[in-house]
Amino acid sequence: MEKILLKRKKELVIILISYLKEYMLQIIIYILVIVFINVYFIYLCGRNLYMDDLLYLDIILVFLGFALLVISYLRYQQVERIYQRNSFLTSNKLKEYLPKQTIKIIEKNNFYYSNENNYLRGQIQELSDYITKWSHETKLPIASLRLMNERNNDLILKKEMRLVIEQIQLLVNTMLMSSKLRNPENDIKIEKILISQVIKEAIKHHSYFLINDHFTINLKVENEYVYSDRRWLTYMLDQFITNSIKYKSNNPKLTFVVKQNEKKLTLIIEDNGIGISKEDVPYIFDRGFIGHNLRDGDYRSTGMGLYFVKEIAKKLEIRVLIDENFNSGSRFILEFVDNAKYFLLDY
Repeated sequence: MEKILLKRKKELVIILISYLKEYMLQIIIYILVIVFINVYFIYLCGRNLYMDDLLYLDIILVFLGFALLVISYLRYQQVERIYQRNSFLTSNKLKEYLPKQTIKIIEKNNFYYSNENNYLRGQIQELSDYITKWSHETKLPIASLRLMNERNNDLILKKEMRLVIEQIQLLVNTMLMSSKLRNPENDIKIEKILISQVIKEAIKHHSYFLINDHFTINLKVENEYVYSDRRWLTYMLDQFITNSIKYKSNNPKLTFVVKQNEKKLTLIIEDNGIGISKEDVPYIFDRGFIGHNLRDGDYRSTGMGLYFVKEIAKKLEIRVLIDENFNSGSRFILEFVDNAKYFLLDY
């Protein structure tokens, strides 16, 4: 109880200090007006001035100013508490705290920004629809390139062409999924899925590169399942596998481990690549960040893969961590903590 009262007092003191800082000029002006009235009457009336009357006038002015100050402070206190609670107020409610003229300006600004927001949303949706359409239409030429390359008798050129085609396919898939990431709520379907199936599907997406680079795949997974979105979860694993290929070392290995207890399920993705430097760890999920350990290879890093992973994880309520103490490559940890609320969907 004492802690609550102490916290309450601190809040009031902070609000009072903030109020005095904001209204100090008005308070000083009011005091100067009272001083001016006193000086004026003393100079005007001289000896004929009754000091009792002037004192009585000062008391009235001070009392009136104090009353206005208290009313103004109480209203300021109410508004400050509403702001701290992040409460939303309608225009009718705002009228209790703000002048009508201010309300009109706020409503006019809200109308303008609402129209601007709707326009920008429409533009983004049109762009997203165009990217989706373009990505789907690109599948046919890519498939045609694969068939044409199969008739290629130059084995070296055939291998190089296959590598480029697979890279194009991955880039198209990334562009398609990233465009959907702008508004994924309408594209999320929570269902019961086996972790092993999602892992195998993600591995299949990169099978050409994994085979070409002679990766050893270790699956320490049984029949564990989670409630999540299959496509988005697969896409998250795609990014981890892509990084493992991109930052591979000699005799590359990729390991998937699932651990489960009563509270959560944990998926560990581990490789023996060049790893992530400790100074880069706090920034690897930032948009566009490219680590210092990047080296030349078949890919051009955009720094967007792990950023997408972070954004998708928020939508799917998955906790994504990196093991900073792992020195033999990189180790990412996915924690499915909130799956318990989907248990009613079990079948």
